[in-house]
Amino acid sequence: MAHELSRQEYEKISAPKTNRLSYRTTHEPLRLENIPSVLYPELPSVLSEFVAGVENELAESLVGAYLVGSLATGDFDLDSDVDFLVVIKGELTDEAVRSLQAMHVRIHGLGCYPAQHLEGSYISLGLLYQSEVVGVQPLWYLDNGSTTLERSVHDNKWHVRWVLRERGIALVGPTGMSLLGPIPVDAMRAEVVATIHRVADDFAAEIDRPLTYYNSRFGQSFTVLSCCRMLQTLQTGTVQSKLAGMKWAKRTLEPAWSGLIQRAWEEREGVRHCVKIRQLADPRALRETLEFICYAVRESERG
Repeated sequence: MAHELSRQEYEKISAPKTNRLSYRTTHEPLRLENIPSVLYPELPSVLSEFVAGVENELAESLVGAYLVGSLATGDFDLDSDVDFLVVIKGELTDEAVRSLQAMHVRIHGLGCYPAQHLEGSYISLGLLYQSEVVGVQPLWYLDNGSTTLERSVHDNKWHVRWVLRERGIALVGPTGMSLLGPIPVDAMRAEVVATIHRVADDFAAEIDRPLTYYNSRFGQSFTVLSCCRMLQTLQTGTVQSKLAGMKWAKRTLEPAWSGLIQRAWEEREGVRHCVKIRQLADPRALRETLEFICYAVRESERG
């Protein structure tokens, strides 16, 4: 069996060493060769605007700008958002936060889908390499569709680091693999188990309430697909796309869940229009989803 890194080994391997990283240089060309433009022709220009903005606002504090969502893991589609992670040398000042927020307002004002669905965080090298702050220390985060930076642990997670290192697309700056050492898979698996348990508690608490996130059509389908991906991560030690997770689950999990999983995938279509988030899910789908989450909890505890 391959050796899995501990958190301490991760910090030792990942900690920056003199001359180890080829930091971004002034006027470094933007790398857009792997960016699909068929679905959203505006995407390359939006990313160019975004990178130009962070370069202008962060100057020499910028280490690199990366894509870490479905553009990196694969299967980007019309309903995907544009997930990013910006790595910086130190913590953002209040002035930098204000300037970056103004930049995001400006980009959102471009009016096209990619410009209005950027989602991601700004993380310092110090935090990137500290295992004890993963899932604990909030970062400056831009939610999908928002123009306001807020503090959140959303992207300060092991699975985001895994995607950054293994699949991340460097728009500018060093590659994710040169930025980080191997991610401790045991820590990522523990994170997934904790997340499945939290989702089970939150979903059960909201299922019978007036409209909330989890009992909306969007939340119900997203939860099913997220559980599929998390169970896949537990088994494979990797992070795959929603589509890959859905297909894996239909092949691997008990056949009784195939119908629910397929319907969740079909329900996901069109979520970009922001209508399903404002509609209650079918009560039967909610009950079946809760049963599926409980099944996922049991699977996650099998070790």
